[in-house]
Amino acid sequence: MVIIRSSALFALLVLPCTAWATLGAYEHGAGIKSQGAGGITYAYGEDSIPISYNPALTVSLGNRNDIGISLLIPTSYGEFEGNSAAPDERYKADGQKLYSIPQGGLTRRLNERWSAGLTLYSAGLGPDYRESPFARFGGASRVNLTLASSGAALALAWQARPHQAFGVSIIPGYQMFRANGLQFLGSDAPETRASARPDRTTGQGLDGSLTIGGSVGWHGEIVPGVVGGISYRTKTWAQKHRAYRGLLPDGGGIELPAIWGGGVAWTPARTLTLAVDFQRFEYEGERAFGNRIVNLSEGNLLGDKNGPGFGFRNQDAYKFGAFWRASDVVTLRAGYIHATSPARSSETFFNLLGAINTTTHYTAGATWMFGDWELSGFGSYAPTKKIQGENSVGAAFGGGEANTSYWGMAYGLSVGWGFGGQKSVGHYSPAASPSDGQQ
Repeated sequence: MVIIRSSALFALLVLPCTAWATLGAYEHGAGIKSQGAGGITYAYGEDSIPISYNPALTVSLGNRNDIGISLLIPTSYGEFEGNSAAPDERYKADGQKLYSIPQGGLTRRLNERWSAGLTLYSAGLGPDYRESPFARFGGASRVNLTLASSGAALALAWQARPHQAFGVSIIPGYQMFRANGLQFLGSDAPETRASARPDRTTGQGLDGSLTIGGSVGWHGEIVPGVVGGISYRTKTWAQKHRAYRGLLPDGGGIELPAIWGGGVAWTPARTLTLAVDFQRFEYEGERAFGNRIVNLSEGNLLGDKNGPGFGFRNQDAYKFGAFWRASDVVTLRAGYIHATSPARSSETFFNLLGAINTTTHYTAGATWMFGDWELSGFGSYAPTKKIQGENSVGAAFGGGEANTSYWGMAYGLSVGWGFGGQKSVGHYSPAASPSDGQQ
């Protein structure tokens, strides 16, 4: 009942969220602690937020609450070279300079074997150009796009035997989409027509849809001092954004991809844990993310089932994190992420509206504990990644190339607290004891 009553509070935090993430359409980690340690989420969790990826972690977290916020400062540029519609020029997406992403979660031990949890989940993208790169083609002077998908992961986990747990979750949510300034795509003249519904390509306001997804995972001890975790999260099924059925494929469809991965955490000493994760984002399986611009030349208009999308490829992320318990009250973290880029050089024309080029992250974080309370923070830096267009602008738009570049910083703070006589440890390690609820 506590979890059900808390859902309304978390919904209020979720719905207004807008996001422009740094690892594809996602933040690089789940929760402030994870984000400080390279985004580690599968085999090692210190607060309730990573259960959105691996619900089996719920068992090892005891009774705790977490609430926080991360702040993303993205810097994105788009440019045209050799385009006959106008001279070469570079454009900065500076209409919104700061994106806030709320975080929150809780976990509860129901009995010796069962645990439950609830945590927020957000993803999206959303550049805003005060001076539009597309004005040269007849678009408005300002262009922006917003995709914000948020939900609440409701997790249930079962401790099958000591140090072995399985979990499932259901993730209901809400998604918002908006596009402005794309009037050049709304022509109904036969020789320049690009959309199946030219009147539904841009300027239709903020359109919302309900979403649903789920996940399943395992978390457990492999040998003393070494734990592992694996999880699969389904695609996020979403109602179609009918207001933009002339822009998004299949009459307004855009759904977040399936995500799967796993990791291992090794605790060689009571004060040190080292962890690695692998994570795969299946963008190619979703039309709005995976369909390529070449589909337009093959007779598939915007809004058609096989109409153009962002043209992303699947993305792989390799994450490395270190956790050092420097004292009884201070924990320090550091991490590194290397990922493949989902952006293709042939798809940069539409990627000006979703430049998620980032392939590298450097992260650091810390927690200060006082009694049953914790104050945590992190900072991360994603260096510049440029995608040089290659046959990226069709002859109908004057040819040449579109290029995109992106770099960003992020910061965050969270407060966590435990209660009920169970101290959360978040993993199976030599530091865990029967009094922590791990036996």
